[in-house]
Amino acid sequence: MYYTVTGELALVRGAPRTAALQYAGAAQNATDLTLIAHASEVTSECLQPSLTAAIATRWLGLDPQSIDAHRAAARAALALARIDESAKQYHIVLSSSPRGTDAELKDLEAELETSDDVFAARRLLDRLAADFPSSAAALRLSGLAALRADDPAAAAEDFTRALALTPAPQSGEPAHDAADDPGEARRELQQGLWRARILSGDTEVPLAESRALAQRDATPANVLNYALLLLAARQDQAAIAQLEALARDAESQPVALRLLGLIEFQNGDLDAAARHLTELLTTGKFVDDSFYYLGLIAERRPDPEKALRLYAQVQSGDNAAAALVRASTILQTHGAAAAAQEILDHLVEDEPARAPEMVAARARIYSDAGDARQALAVLGRGREQYPDSIDLRYAVATTDEEAGNLGAALKELKEVLKLRPDDPAALNAYGYTLADHKLKLARARGLIERAYAAAPRNAAILDSLGWVLYRQGHGEQALPYLAAAHAEDHSADIGAHYGEVLWQAGRHAEADQVWDAAARADSDTRLLSATRRRLHAAIAP
Repeated sequence: MYYTVTGELALVRGAPRTAALQYAGAAQNATDLTLIAHASEVTSECLQPSLTAAIATRWLGLDPQSIDAHRAAARAALALARIDESAKQYHIVLSSSPRGTDAELKDLEAELETSDDVFAARRLLDRLAADFPSSAAALRLSGLAALRADDPAAAAEDFTRALALTPAPQSGEPAHDAADDPGEARRELQQGLWRARILSGDTEVPLAESRALAQRDATPANVLNYALLLLAARQDQAAIAQLEALARDAESQPVALRLLGLIEFQNGDLDAAARHLTELLTTGKFVDDSFYYLGLIAERRPDPEKALRLYAQVQSGDNAAAALVRASTILQTHGAAAAAQEILDHLVEDEPARAPEMVAARARIYSDAGDARQALAVLGRGREQYPDSIDLRYAVATTDEEAGNLGAALKELKEVLKLRPDDPAALNAYGYTLADHKLKLARARGLIERAYAAAPRNAAILDSLGWVLYRQGHGEQALPYLAAAHAEDHSADIGAHYGEVLWQAGRHAEADQVWDAAARADSDTRLLSATRRRLHAAIAP
């Protein structure tokens, strides 16, 4: 009782680590399965997967048949990137649950949609698809995970196998539930397969088949799917033409306007993006998205006061937290530090599951202001509260590197890689940092090539591979990788690298074009600006 009472008090006081430790202590020697299940729930909600894993072990020792215990163990192991253990536990859940395999897979899909660790999810679902080769649902999830993890060739294989297992709809037998409609399931799988094939480089046939479907059955959904495939094939103008046609239809107008605004924003056409997003507001749909991106546009122009007003109107959705972080950054930059910190404090209270992200955002504000000491102090306190957070470890490494503490940064990244030896993100982060500082280039290249083998379409990894090749003196060999990275992601850092290699190859006009495009598409141009000044100064008379 002492542990549970103090745990509840800690929850009320906003001390998640203390609460989790108290409940873990209560569960350590308990035999009450209800208490143990609650302790597992508390530690999970407090983002303490190591403690949840220990509780799950205790739980399974007392009740080896508990599906809930196996599920808790699986989730904790996944959060810790212990893929073998997670797959083992999920296998038991999927095989033994009275709800059935497909129902459990639906729950797993919902959980993974909120996870940013796409590589861990992909590795887990690869294992589950291999364990359940006759499950179209498992293969579908594996395909979606492979797409998110930038391996479209593997995704195409999964979708092909899932389609073969999904029956064609019988005429005259409509499904009572759209979610159980085999026709809809096949359409979704076919769209996934087309997208995967296009991203793998096989463009003509999928586009032709999707175009034929859109012409034969010109529903807004079919036209929209065709437009999305055109975007995947980097045929932006053709996609925009389809979306503009959809925007003239009242029913499909909001979706079309939203996509048009996002495309134009990503391409750096801020005026066109603002027009479409402002028009989108008049429809009453995707209001929060509109205000968020209009706020970003106002920041770029720059009009911080307008940006703050726009961010304040983002009330919910995926961009709500991001809008508040942007608002706090503006306030901190313009001398309202107390207001900035108050926003982040309230954000942690409202969305405790994003607390590590908010810690990193708070540290980023200090780091951008040149106060690395305070940034590292914030991150240190954050790591005490969330010792399992890999995102905070990456934030520490980044802050140390920017502050000139390269040895500390490399040590942190090396420890992350030791914890996650097969994680493409960890391989890439350590390899890129070595390469960027011209250290152990052969080792750096080996790490990055391992990451590339797992995620051959990932822009950050493509950029790293090109950069390490350039550092090794293979500029011409580097260019295709950097070009591919820039095509996928117009961010300033990638543009800086691609432009530098073009410049050193004597292609100065092309380099300037790349830098101009990256500057339009990204507001954080510190590396790009420094690169451009350095290289232009080298040829100045």
